[in-house]
Amino acid sequence: MKDYIRYAIYFVLFTILIGLFIYLGEKDFKDEKNISDSQRFASEYNIDNNNVFTYIYGSQTVDIIKNGSGIIFLGFPSNDWAKYYVKYLNEVLKENSVRKVYYYDLLKDRTKYTKYYRELESLLSDYLYELDNGVVRLSTPALIIVKNGKIVCFDDETSLERNNMSPDYYWSVDKIDSFKNKITSYIKGAGVYE
Repeated sequence: MKDYIRYAIYFVLFTILIGLFIYLGEKDFKDEKNISDSQRFASEYNIDNNNVFTYIYGSQTVDIIKNGSGIIFLGFPSNDWAKYYVKYLNEVLKENSVRKVYYYDLLKDRTKYTKYYRELESLLSDYLYELDNGVVRLSTPALIIVKNGKIVCFDDETSLERNNMSPDYYWSVDKIDSFKNKITSYIKGAGVYE
């Protein structure tokens, strides 16, 4: 009889634990659904929630470059260079009243070398550098401005390491001003404010 009671207690505890896992899992999933792209981007890149970044996938990125218009930022949040780039890019976007910038976190696709990443590299091949090992690779951070399926501007100023220089050392007041002026002229020249 004691074995039946023990098994019954185990069953009840097991059922309660399963119920808690399901409840907590759904709760976290629901919370993630309620986060806007701008809030998610702000938390990943340490900028304010008042930003215009909208998440897209590799397939959408390729489609915009081939057929659309818009500003696309390529990067991933674990890249310190991308975080600095975004910080100053966000300031330029606000100053120029840009309403939307597409954001493609390409790390997973680049790691798996997916077909969309390969196609993106092919579309951008005229803008990419050959690395020391002879491989041509899309490096981040990068900004692409596309108008009617044509790349009108490409910027990857800080995508390649510069003699082990840190981003906080690289981004001097002069570099920031130069960057802001350059990106402003790109945006105004392309006329893409979406």
